[in-house]
Amino acid sequence: MSDAVLEFSGLDVRSVLQGQTTKNFERLPLNSPIDGAFCDLKGRVIADFTAVMTSDDRALLRTDADVAQALKTHLGKYLMFSKTTLTLLTWNCWGCSHSSPPMGSDDMIVVPRSALLYEVWCNNNCAPDHVITHDSWRYERFLRGEARICQATMHQFLPQDLNYDLQGIIDFDKGCYTGQEIIARLHYRGSPKRRLSIVSVPGSIAPSVNDKVVDAGTSKTVGSIVEVTQTEAGWLCLSEVVVDAKDRTLQVRDVRVEIQALPS
Repeated sequence: MSDAVLEFSGLDVRSVLQGQTTKNFERLPLNSPIDGAFCDLKGRVIADFTAVMTSDDRALLRTDADVAQALKTHLGKYLMFSKTTLTLLTWNCWGCSHSSPPMGSDDMIVVPRSALLYEVWCNNNCAPDHVITHDSWRYERFLRGEARICQATMHQFLPQDLNYDLQGIIDFDKGCYTGQEIIARLHYRGSPKRRLSIVSVPGSIAPSVNDKVVDAGTSKTVGSIVEVTQTEAGWLCLSEVVVDAKDRTLQVRDVRVEIQALPS
């Protein structure tokens, strides 16, 4: 996993994260992992994350390694007048598969993802047992429809484009946070124009993040690739596409692709 861990510490940790994320940190129990997102004033996702409150004045947050520094800079203006410090830790993150995950601690966070899959964030360089490859971890995550933001896709997507509203990544009852007004308006008064789907791309040439998904009949762009991983048959992509994409013939880089809707 190409991820990093940020540490929020201080008396205002809960209030800072409450005002800047899509999740409710005021009511978050200790040592209970949650998935959420930071958004900008236009409601676009800056970063996705998984977070754990290890105490009432300390939160650990895992996000993409390339996004972490940009997020730290973005949050600087909000932390300036709070009693909270933000540190980019030198922790490592792994994806693992086994029926018996290890016990967590202050220096090792374990986040279950399914009956066999779990994340380990650890304050050392020694890999835990049962680590799986990066591509295998991404493949399993893609099948669950868990889209991650990288540096190239920051500020591009509304949470609904990535199905975050369907996955509990947005708390619509928590009150105000940055970008909340736009996100809530779409939820209550509108209808998302794009949703996340799986796109299978055959061939040996890898598609790239932000490649366009094109309607072969009209040559119009109807979506884009959010993430890519390699499979034995080619490439599997998480892509945000128009809601009627399954009724169209689609191409990526002039290659015919297959689309699979994710469970709603």
